[in-house]
Formats: sequence, structure tokens, C-alpha cells
Amino acid sequence: MSLTSANNVGIMAETPLAFRFLARCDRFPDAVAFAVYPTGARVPSRMLTWGAWRDASLACAARLLDFGIEPGDRVAILAGNGLLWPVVDVALQLCRAVGVGLYPTSAPAQIVALLRDSGARLLFTDSEAHAADIRAASEPAVADIAIVVDGARGGEVTSFATWCDAGAHLLREGSASTLLEARIASIVPDDLAALIYTSGSTGEPKGACITHRYLAASAASIAEVLGIDGDDRSVSFLPYSHAAERIFGQSTRMLSGMSAALVEDPTDVFPVCAHFRATVFGGLPRLFERLYEATEIARANGTDPRDAIAARLGPDVRLATSGGAALPQRVAETLDALGLPILGAYGQTEHLCIAMNRVDAIRFDTVGTPMPGTTVRIADDGELLVRRSALTFSGYWNKPEDTTAAFTDDGLWLRTGDRAALEADGSLRITGRVKEIIALSTGRKIAPVPIEAALTDSPFIAHAVCHGEGRKFPVALLALRRDMVTAWATSAQLSLPWTELVQHAALRAMVQEQVDRVNATLARTDRIQSFTITDAEFSVAGGELTPTLKLVRRVIDARFAPAFDALYAAAARPTGHT
Repeated sequence: MSLTSANNVGIMAETPLAFRFLARCDRFPDAVAFAVYPTGARVPSRMLTWGAWRDASLACAARLLDFGIEPGDRVAILAGNGLLWPVVDVALQLCRAVGVGLYPTSAPAQIVALLRDSGARLLFTDSEAHAADIRAASEPAVADIAIVVDGARGGEVTSFATWCDAGAHLLREGSASTLLEARIASIVPDDLAALIYTSGSTGEPKGACITHRYLAASAASIAEVLGIDGDDRSVSFLPYSHAAERIFGQSTRMLSGMSAALVEDPTDVFPVCAHFRATVFGGLPRLFERLYEATEIARANGTDPRDAIAARLGPDVRLATSGGAALPQRVAETLDALGLPILGAYGQTEHLCIAMNRVDAIRFDTVGTPMPGTTVRIADDGELLVRRSALTFSGYWNKPEDTTAAFTDDGLWLRTGDRAALEADGSLRITGRVKEIIALSTGRKIAPVPIEAALTDSPFIAHAVCHGEGRKFPVALLALRRDMVTAWATSAQLSLPWTELVQHAALRAMVQEQVDRVNATLARTDRIQSFTITDAEFSVAGGELTPTLKLVRRVIDARFAPAFDALYAAAARPTGHT
């Protein structure tokens, strides 16, 4: 069985997004495109209009041509959510170069590895420290790369302001304008526009090849479903180097005219969102869990939970979207009942938005129906397949074998690697990973993802990791939601250090109740036989989470191996597991 959502996305994809961007800037040059909020700021330090965005990107592009950037050359961007990203990204599209996004949180060795893999000729960054790390690299392929630094104060790098000023001067002279106009006019939909490296949650990062066609089709599909236009306001705080912000954010804004607040520090997202009065809010499950926690604390304190949402998102949010991982059903249902509809979505870098709930048909137990222009079907082994289309990537950079393996033998269907089921109403339910299976020593195979999602449908459990490869039965490692646990401790008049609090008998009993509830829905062989609670909080910096907050199992399995071993050792004792 296959299911498709038809529309005119294919037609929209024939016009490169860069052309639509320039047309919008010409029509609305004085409209605000970005408000910039530096770390800790509660008011913007700078506003950038659509006309100023266009002018800055054209100047940057002119200097890129003067530097010698040819169509297809790779140029890397290593920066947070400041103006550098949107200005350079558009400039690269205009001159047919390929933008390579790098995560600002990456270690120097990871940055060097991706620069080497992409073959980037030039790097734009907002950090002199990053520039110094690259200059110090012993890797010959990247040690001599040209570097442009936003805010640089001299030295061996070029400042971004100087770079753009030089480009503006070239345009005023006249000859550069002719060259740039010719380069822009030569853009075709199948040109490569970006390399977006996968997060590495299931292995080493791979550079997904993204065309101008993909950018335009994806933006059109998203804008159509969400009904976004130039009156909408959003908040940009997720890393631009990830597909969610690069496409769902940047490309959709370029098409629709939606303005955005650029949040330099993601921890400032809620106060900035409230001040900017966003109308559309896209985030990861953890952010909505924090909202949910705030509403629960408000209830416990006898205040209106709706006020807790308004204080964080502002009064104008009409809808929110969640992706990257499963949103706990309890969280979605609670926030929806309080007036915040959250459209759960599902996608991958290789095909950005495969399915999404709709405002008039929200289901909290599925990821919604296929997006416009997307066709899906379920393979005989349960894997979700997506029909190759304008919204699908072109392959992995310099990895022909991986590219071939990403599609079915006929090359027509993208293998998502996820198990799924189609509901009677056309909604898609993700049930686990095809390869993310725990094989017990008994021969029983267990899909951990649905079990972990069910465990986190608790006010207290932030992350759950099932474990059991080669063992007789599965166990779990649980990390708790600090705000909820702290609020519970306050109400219970407990004053203990965090390391002691997470092991408190009363708290463990409540966690055990959730484990029991989940176990009651599982086959006997699949039930969590024992669990341990860690006082650690999973983080990107700690390596347990990807930048989009997915679990990195290989890191967690290695780091917490002693804890898992202790669970099995306790179960082996005569007085232990029953």
C-alpha cells in the first residue's frame, strides 16, 4: 500500500529559491527579515530588512566571485544563529557555490574532518577560536584554507565586514554586477546548493547532497501545510547546520517572507520568543517538555498554566511544530488542551519533511499524513519507503556505495531505515528503527524506540535507554527531568543534593509505577526487568545527544556499561531479579 499527498510542489521546485528571494526583496525591501538577539539580550540589538539582506548577500557573492569561487565549489559556514549564516547562505546560492554547514558545538577534530571530506576552499565563521583551531590543525588539506571571521580584529584572517565592503565596492564599479547577474541567471534546479551532514546518531556523519530543487520544493511543501506568509514571525535558535533550521527555517522564510528572531544562545529562546511575539514556533520535543513542566508547576502552585505558556512563547503563537524525535503523548495532549496545538512532524535530512499533522486533524499518536509532493509505502519487512521526488536528496557526498544503499534496488524509493505503519485515516505511525533492534541471547528481537518513548511519557523521565544486546532480558537506564523532580522535592519538603534526590525511595517508587505501566503493554519477553536512575543529565556537550537531541547509543552504551553490568549482576544473584 502506498499513500501520496498531491499538489503543485513539483512546479514550484522548477524556480530556484534564490530567484523567489530576490523578487520578494524587491517587493518588500523595508519589511523586517531578522531581529538579532545577542546572548542574554531581551531586546534586539539590530534589525535587518529584506532589502538589506539582499544587498549584503549580493556584496558577499560579488566578493566570492572575485575570490575565484566557481559553480560547485564548496564553502563552509561554522557559526551560530547570527546574521552571518543567512547572508552567506544566500550569497552561496546566488553564485552557485555549495554551502557546507558545520555544527558550532563540534570538536576541532570533527570540524577538520568535515572540512577535509567536503573539500571546502573557504570558511566563514563567527569565532576566532574556531579559526585558531583550524590554523593549528596538522591536516594539510585544511591548514591553509582561507578563513573569514565575523568580528575579527586582524591577524591571519579576513573580517566579514571587510569582505562584504570589498564586495559592495566591486558592485559599485560595475563589472562585478554583470558577472554576478550572469552567474545568478545560470542557476538551474539540479545544481547542488548545500551539503548537510547527518547528525551521526547512527554512525559517522555523511554529507547529504541538497539541490536548489530540493530547497524550493521543501519550502513550498512546508509553507502550504502551515499556511505561512509574510505576516508570520518565527524564532531561529536551532543550528543552521542541521536540515531543520537550514530548510524548515531559512528556506521557508525565503519563500514565504516570514520574519525571524535570531537567538544567539538557545537558552534564551523563551524570553526572546515572548518579546518577539512569534506566531509560529518550531522546536524539538525537549522544549515542549519544558513548557509542559512549567504548566505542571503552575498547577501545583495554584496559578493558571496558560499564563506559564504565554510567559514563555508570548500571546500570538497560533501553532507549533515538533520534530527530531517522538514528542511524549502526555506533553502534546496537555499543551493542546491549554490552547497550544503542536503539529508532530517526521522527516530526515534525505527527505526533510515526510509527514506532519494538520491543524484540523491532529493525532498525538502519529506523525500525521504525508506532506504535499510526498508518496510513502511500507515495505514487506515493515520499513517506511519514500518515493524519490523533488523533495529528496541526490545522494551522499563522495559515498557512492552509501548512496546506492539509501535507495531500493530500482532507485525509486528512499529507504528511511524506520519501521512504520499506515493507519486507516492515512496517518503514519513510526514504530522503531529497522537496524535499531536489540537481539537478546534468547533469540528474541526487541525494538527499543517505542518502549523508550512510552517510558518518557512520564512527568519525571527525560530520557530512557533500553539495553540488552546479547543478554537474557532488557533493562533500562533512566535520566530524569530536573525541574519536575526539584518541584516534587519542594512539595515533599525534601532538601537533598541532586545525587541523593534521584535515588530517593519515594521518587524511585513513582518511576517504578511508570515502568510497570509500560511493561503492562508489552509481551513478557520484552518487559524491562530492571532499571537504574542516573544523576547525569544527557547533553550535546557530554556526547550523549546529537545537536538535535537524539540519543547517541554507542556513547551511552559505552559510558554507562558499568551501570548496565551491575543490573545484570544483581539479577544473577539468588536474592536478586525475579
